[in-house]
Amino acid sequence: MSSDLKLEAETGRALGSRSSRRLRRSDKIPAIVYGQGSEPLSVTLDRLKFRAALNAAGPNAVITLDVDGSDHLTIVKNMQRDPIANRVTHVDFLRIDLDQRLIVDVPITLVGEAAIVGREGAVVQQQMMTLTVEAPAGNIPQLFEADITEMSIDNPVRVSDLDMGSGVVPQAEEDALIAIGQRSRAAIAAEEAEAEKDELQEGEELDAEASDSDEEASDDAGADS
Repeated sequence: MSSDLKLEAETGRALGSRSSRRLRRSDKIPAIVYGQGSEPLSVTLDRLKFRAALNAAGPNAVITLDVDGSDHLTIVKNMQRDPIANRVTHVDFLRIDLDQRLIVDVPITLVGEAAIVGREGAVVQQQMMTLTVEAPAGNIPQLFEADITEMSIDNPVRVSDLDMGSGVVPQAEEDALIAIGQRSRAAIAAEEAEAEKDELQEGEELDAEASDSDEEASDDAGADS
């Protein structure tokens, strides 16, 4: 079994930062292929084709890397980016076989509408953006969808609520929080103001009852005299 996603790479690039800058200016990306007991290969990728491959299959996709006509089954182990332009500047590919188990970070996205949380005067706060899992190389999740439809303040979304898939083992506790309902400052302030209003009203009612009792006692005393 091999990957349906194939990407061409070329060897023979000159090493060094100056050469890498020239490659990037021509819309190429320097990369390295390593692992499986073989010598590392310095290669060059076409930037547009690499971006299209990641957009189509996700960051944890198994990629068959065609290096000068020789196929290497790989995943992207690391990507370096320019901190200003956010463009990929270097890629590390790890050689794999589909039977081995890998530890990867999988993105989490929230789906659904948290109507209950809204009625509680709260907002959804995502606590976990990615989940580290151990999975077979041939069955690595590309994305976890966390359904927030039934969540409430007292019923947050946890790791145990995710559909892991066959052979996928989370590297976090099952009760670890993914999303919670949290009251906004405005909602809390409104509740506190309402509580203070109720306390003030209750105090006024008690004062009024005490005043009535004093008047009744005074009337009784006058009648006795």
